[in-house]
Amino acid sequence: MIKSSRRDWILRSIFFGTPLACFGYGSLIEKHLIDVTRADIPLKPEFGSLDGLKIALMSDFHHDDFGDNAFIARAVQTVNDEQVDLVMLAGDYISDDRAALEPLFNELRHLRPGIGTFAVLGNHDRWHLHNSLFALSEDAGVRLLINEAVEYDNFIISGIDSCWGGRPNLEVTLKPTHPDKPVITGWHEPDTFDTYNDPRIILQMSGHTHGGQVCAPAIGPILLPQYGRKYPYGHYQQGDGSLFVTRGIGTMTIPTRFLCAPELAILTLKA
Repeated sequence: MIKSSRRDWILRSIFFGTPLACFGYGSLIEKHLIDVTRADIPLKPEFGSLDGLKIALMSDFHHDDFGDNAFIARAVQTVNDEQVDLVMLAGDYISDDRAALEPLFNELRHLRPGIGTFAVLGNHDRWHLHNSLFALSEDAGVRLLINEAVEYDNFIISGIDSCWGGRPNLEVTLKPTHPDKPVITGWHEPDTFDTYNDPRIILQMSGHTHGGQVCAPAIGPILLPQYGRKYPYGHYQQGDGSLFVTRGIGTMTIPTRFLCAPELAILTLKA
């Protein structure tokens, strides 16, 4: 009887203790890590002038859900240390509390890319859109693009509205731009990669999925959101176009990440 009780205690400890240990690790350790992922994005020969262009992709801050100003400051410094040309902020700055926008953008104002910092709206930003986002982003030196494109000498950068609560229109956004220039675009939801066939678009940058936020060994993401189920994380290619989906750097609903550390993506265009 004593042996049986001891065995039951061991089994219960394993059954209940393992999830608690994983949650503790995800909350106390992995949630506070910053994983820098580097990826080369291939270019068609005719767009070779962009060889070496370096872009930092940040997304899914959800700063009102367990946000940490010091963590954002550390992420910003990490990006600055990479000496990138562009920064793309791919949306979901908050989950629902607009008060968290100000401390977040007070940290993002310290980004120092060579060309500029650009941003698009996530679905949560769309659901809780407020004039303060426009004012704070502008004051921080962040160019918010909602179905808008900015044209440079040898490329175009565009930002498309969230497809979950917004009114995205890629065709109208790019119509006034030069027909032969390559386009780099930010679009919060990655599954929109299947909705267009424009050979000028060399790279779409997205977030939204959190990479699953909590992943199971050998299985991957346990739960993925609508518009983020086909392309959950990483670099995908269709023809000459690329999509990169970042895991993002924040957490939502539960204050933990497991086998899915916060990420800063550093993307380099390669001829």
